[in-house]
Amino acid sequence: MRLRKLALLLAVVGLVCLPAPVYLPALAEATSPPPQTSQSYRAETVSLANQSDVETIVSRHGRTVSISVHQVSHRYSAGEYRAPNETREALATAMRNGTARTTAAGAQADLRAIARNNTFVHEAYGDREQYYRLSVEENGSLVTARNVTLQRVANTTVERGAYSYERLSPEARETVDRILRNSSGDDFGYRPRVNDAFVDRFPALVEKEGTLHSITAYVHVDGFGVGGAFVVGLGVAGVGAVLILVGGVVYAVARWRE
Repeated sequence: MRLRKLALLLAVVGLVCLPAPVYLPALAEATSPPPQTSQSYRAETVSLANQSDVETIVSRHGRTVSISVHQVSHRYSAGEYRAPNETREALATAMRNGTARTTAAGAQADLRAIARNNTFVHEAYGDREQYYRLSVEENGSLVTARNVTLQRVANTTVERGAYSYERLSPEARETVDRILRNSSGDDFGYRPRVNDAFVDRFPALVEKEGTLHSITAYVHVDGFGVGGAFVVGLGVAGVGAVLILVGGVVYAVARWRE
């Protein structure tokens, strides 16, 4: 009788252990801190007085005030524009000729929206990445594009897109400070957690105590491989299988003795 009870106990414990690869990772996820981002970030000091820094500011952060015409398409905008082909053609023509007109109502609505959200337009994949001051008039039917320097684009980017460190929340300042502390020498930057304050604003320009910092992704961290909880779960499941097997043997011995 005791052997049968032992066999039953072994079988029950074994059955509990078998699904461990499923419930251990779920338990670990529920009790562990939020995961880290897939990238680490570093901060670089930049200045509007330095030409190379001007180029850096525009290339990394210019999207806050400028749009590339290649984005106005079904492929990149996912239905954001009513008439992407006509809108893109109007922008491209204005960049070539200085002005362009369109009679398509959808394109006019698109152009008005683009002008509200962007000061400049450019072609990121053209022979030369020239920026143009964008102007939309006559209810969207007239588009004007005038050449501007990278300096002007950078100035506008900093003026409208840079964050003041002093105005950030304490949590956001802590995230920025951690990046600044890990942005010198051979440091690989700081890898924040996905729910850390200010992470959703990256890449970002932050002005702290009169110094402008460009925060961008530095290293991408691949998420390949299985989690430690899953590996442990496999081991526990293996133990469970052994316990069930041993329980079966013990039960057979008990039956044979009877």
